[in-house]
Amino acid sequence: MNITKLNISCVWGGTLTGILLKNDVVTTDSHCQKTMKIIGIHGWLDNLNSLLPLAEKLINHHPNYEICLYDGAGHGFSSHIPKGIDYSVVRNLQDLRTVIQSLGWDKEKYSIIGHSFGAAIGVTYTASYPEEVLCLVCLDSLPRGETSLEDYFKIQGSRIDASLKYHTRPPRSHKPHLTSEIILQLIKIMRPGITDEAAKLLIERSIRQDTDGEIHLTHDESLNSNTLIPLSDEMIRCVIQSIKIPVLFIGATNPQYPRDEKTFACIKECNSNFKMILIDGPHHLHMTDVDEVVDHIEQYFKKHL
Repeated sequence: MNITKLNISCVWGGTLTGILLKNDVVTTDSHCQKTMKIIGIHGWLDNLNSLLPLAEKLINHHPNYEICLYDGAGHGFSSHIPKGIDYSVVRNLQDLRTVIQSLGWDKEKYSIIGHSFGAAIGVTYTASYPEEVLCLVCLDSLPRGETSLEDYFKIQGSRIDASLKYHTRPPRSHKPHLTSEIILQLIKIMRPGITDEAAKLLIERSIRQDTDGEIHLTHDESLNSNTLIPLSDEMIRCVIQSIKIPVLFIGATNPQYPRDEKTFACIKECNSNFKMILIDGPHHLHMTDVDEVVDHIEQYFKKHL
């Protein structure tokens, strides 16, 4: 497998780190197959390693696949955005567009695989650029409304106040001493059902060690504060109604986060190529049940692509 490291400059001054995976094995029929381009988007407080096992299996099974994975801003080894700017959906959409353009894929067709918050980004991106996306895979999440239009600005105002309070709080006088074992346990507590192997894979891009041997988390602490701009129920309905391409949802039988039944009812009604598959796994089922998830994705891609 050929893995190329990516460093993508963003208009806000930072850099997104990523990788581009290709199969370096040439098969008899690979010259006749069109290259299938896929971009993977990880979830909140994860990093690109979340989707690495899945991507590697797809690449090994399909010599004509190219898959790009990247650390979102404030995650993994990517830069943190300037203080006071929030990690909103729009902020993430602009970064995703930057990645797509840097690869030159905006002149081509590609598919998206997103997990959790990454799935929500994939859905809203597809609604924004419907001519470019061929197929969409959502892993255990679809975007959900956070408020009605009636309460929209009241919610937005409360978030602005909360953000100002968060960013003007006094700095911590003492930072906890972190070890790899402590971080492993934290990752497992925040991600019920995840295996030690999967947690250790996330840790690889979740920590840095300074010259004194101290371990630091790489993600931006500002990710703990809410985004300023809420998504209304009406906005989500418009997003879902605009998507006409095939959409595959693979979710956990017992989800960690409650599903918005209105969103699922809407996409079932509006999209004849929507398919929903539930498997017995945790929220990070793409890491713990990778073979089953890959099998479902391959079947769906074979049917629609």
